[in-house]
Amino acid sequence: MDTLDRLSIWAIVVLIITSFVLTGGHRGEAKPKKKQQKIAAADYAVINVEIENKVKVARNLMESNNLEKAAILVKEMIGKFPYEGAPHMVMGDILMRRQEQIRAMPEYKSAVDLNPDYLDKKTPLFQGKKLKVAVNEALDEVEKEMKAHPDSTSMKQSRKLIYYLKRRIAGSCG
Repeated sequence: MDTLDRLSIWAIVVLIITSFVLTGGHRGEAKPKKKQQKIAAADYAVINVEIENKVKVARNLMESNNLEKAAILVKEMIGKFPYEGAPHMVMGDILMRRQEQIRAMPEYKSAVDLNPDYLDKKTPLFQGKKLKVAVNEALDEVEKEMKAHPDSTSMKQSRKLIYYLKRRIAGSCG
């Protein structure tokens, strides 16, 4: 072994030790702080307080089986706030409560299209489990109607919408 070989070996040893020191010193830096996580959760809060309050009133009316008043309030909210998903979600819930599963699907589709957070498990707005049950019930109803009336174009469109929602639920985050 000549001096060049010894110098190369020592250079490799120094590089290895330096790399261990540098990687050990930066370990754990990528972890977010708890305060940052709380701020991120606050970003999902409903921005418009008026919508939030009206949704609570509509849900209370729905829980007290006053579905007609709740539906009127929600239709008013949909007219006033057409680009918010919450009124559509509540309207879908009202229709499900009335046992109108097929009519609830376009409302749920609008809600999910306007606010995809309804299908994200990491947000407080997650409604995926409820939507999955509703979609399966609606699919059962559509299949019954398709057996009775195989040429019904409205049932074919409803089935297409239900399959769209099933794909959205299956492809959602989490």
